Amino acid sequence: MMNGTKKTLLGGLVAAVLLSSCASAGSKTEGTLIGGGIGCAGGAILAAVTKNDVATGCAAGAVIGGLIGYMNAREAEVADAQKAADSASKVEGAKVSPVQTQTVQVTDKKTKKTDTVKAFKSVSVDIPKRQLDTAEGKDAVRKLEEYARKTAADRGETVDVTYVTRPEKSAGTAKVTLKQTLEASGGGQIRRNYVADPRLPNNVQRITIEVKNKDKIEV
Repeated sequence: MMNGTKKTLLGGLVAAVLLSSCASAGSKTEGTLIGGGIGCAGGAILAAVTKNDVATGCAAGAVIGGLIGYMNAREAEVADAQKAADSASKVEGAKVSPVQTQTVQVTDKKTKKTDTVKAFKSVSVDIPKRQLDTAEGKDAVRKLEEYARKTAADRGETVDVTYVTRPEKSAGTAKVTLKQTLEASGGGQIRRNYVADPRLPNNVQRITIEVKNKDKIEV
């Protein structure tokens, strides 16, 4: 059994690890860092209880926590995308497509343990033009934009936000990109695409958020 001094020291170690992990969050590996911190703390506790080396236990626990943390981060993205879509669905006349996901194979670099997670891929919303200037319409667009910024910052990658409307004068059936802008968000960026598509109903604006996922990734 551990004496009081060891328990106190271990408690301090666990607290320090967790606080350090939370302070480091905000990059594309946010979930991995937090999961790694929790895993390290768990490994340290296990090592102390079994009278093994605490540092070794911490490292072993961090490996498991890192993989779990990454998977939790991707699952949280999907949940947040659904919340943004649900907000848009409250706008009168709006049509929300189901949140699309992609199965990604995740492998731990050290242990070679492999698992799969459903990562966010895209979400698309059609909002009637007459609703864009209403309080509900503005709130829906704001939440979609906030989701895109957060995802770009957390991943450290490019997130596409595409605004599509029907052109006033149709010049064929092909969609045309009218303008493209970039906005930095943390270590990532938002790429806004403004597109004219003659196939879209004249009375709506379509907003689509999309990311590019790798089929396989190592963490």
